[in-house]
Amino acid sequence: MGYKLVTYDAGKGPRAGIIAGARLIDAADASGNAAYATMLGILADWTAADKRLAELAADAGTKGGAIDWKQILAPVPRPGAIYCAGANYGDHVREMNAAQGRGPEPDPHTLGLKPWHFIKSVHAVVGPGTAVKIPPATKKMDWEVELAAVIGTKAKNVSEADALKHVAGYTVSNDLSARDLGWRPPVP
Repeated sequence: MGYKLVTYDAGKGPRAGIIAGARLIDAADASGNAAYATMLGILADWTAADKRLAELAADAGTKGGAIDWKQILAPVPRPGAIYCAGANYGDHVREMNAAQGRGPEPDPHTLGLKPWHFIKSVHAVVGPGTAVKIPPATKKMDWEVELAAVIGTKAKNVSEADALKHVAGYTVSNDLSARDLGWRPPVP
């Protein structure tokens, strides 16, 4: 049986857990490893943690309790970093150019340009259902549903063929951008 990683609050503050079937299991309590009380603790030991948590999920039986979705928090409440890929698909680039009154740009790949990236503050992470205060300085807040990959092992100069070996999992993200406060030059 597979499992899903979650961070939840059952009255003792944020805790890392696994969902196996219809059960929510506290990762630290079930594994006997106190470091697994947080998602960052699990990710710091990802290779061993993945194996151990998979074993716990396979033997879920009566461990843990029923899932109360109101207890579920952001999966990684304070990640080490958040890296984002900008303009990584054509429809979005065309939409943003139209919104800024610009014509279509040439495909950056055909010009030999490299992808561009940006970072988000790790303090921008909130859990499901959390209200987000929009700064009064912006008049053009935009949102985008994104697929977020959670990296489970340290990686540097990884080949494309080996990249997925470093992914611990995926989650859904709602990326908010103040379009009138940020600017990037057009592609030449």
